[in-house]
Amino acid sequence: MDEQKIINNVLRYILNLLEPINHYPYHNINHTLDVYTRVGYLTDKEWIHGEDRTDLLIAALFHDTGFTVQYTNNEQIGMQIARKYLEKIQYEESRIQKIERLIFATVLFSEAHDFLEGIIQDADLDNLWRKDCFVKTLLVRKELNTIAHMKTPKRKWMEFSYNLIQTYQYRTPTAKWERNETKIINLQRLKNKLSPENK
Repeated sequence: MDEQKIINNVLRYILNLLEPINHYPYHNINHTLDVYTRVGYLTDKEWIHGEDRTDLLIAALFHDTGFTVQYTNNEQIGMQIARKYLEKIQYEESRIQKIERLIFATVLFSEAHDFLEGIIQDADLDNLWRKDCFVKTLLVRKELNTIAHMKTPKRKWMEFSYNLIQTYQYRTPTAKWERNETKIINLQRLKNKLSPENK
């Protein structure tokens, strides 16, 4: 089995599949490619190779495909989409189950049950600890308002973002090493925005 060829084929399939939702402010093709690239980076840094690396990359590509069907509970739909594709190419059943588990691990506030789940979680939430954090979080809010029709006041959204950044703990040593300083800065900036004098 040519692992790289499988990844390349999945990538082409996903780019076509996500095209109808590429107008989404956040959960679009760029986000999927962002997570896919970060998973590749983290697997290299954390010495994850072979089948585990391939399955992580495939899970990263499929993790938001459920949005093409429905907005809520999209992870379970993404698992079904992945299974249907992987069964068609006669992918090994145990690896399909692993990929399904990795996709489900991207549900917000999920625990990581093993290191592989930790990698995909760190990759999916990576933007929270980058300098473009606030641009990205505002895009999520815009998407919730316009696509999901979930109106969220700006202050409530900042409170949610603060709670998420504060609550989520890095799963991988690489993320801890590279992102901790920016995480502290982002938390302080949000804390300042949420101070009583800014009400």
